[in-house]
Amino acid sequence: MKIRTATIVGACLLALGTAGCTNNQGLNAATGAVIGGALGNQVGKGQGRTAATIVGAAGGAAIGANQ
Repeated sequence: MKIRTATIVGACLLALGTAGCTNNQGLNAATGAVIGGALGNQVGKGQGRTAATIVGAAGGAAIGANQ
């Protein structure tokens, strides 16, 4: 559990540090999708992990594209 918590905290810090660093909407969306997918993968369990990864990636891409 400690590793999972550390991963989530690290990904959040990375997301905050990279948010809006470029003017490239596609790059921001891709970065958001990767970070969101990683967070979703850490949160989900069993078959819900796939759904959580997809939702996290979609949410991250949407947030990144709007930066």
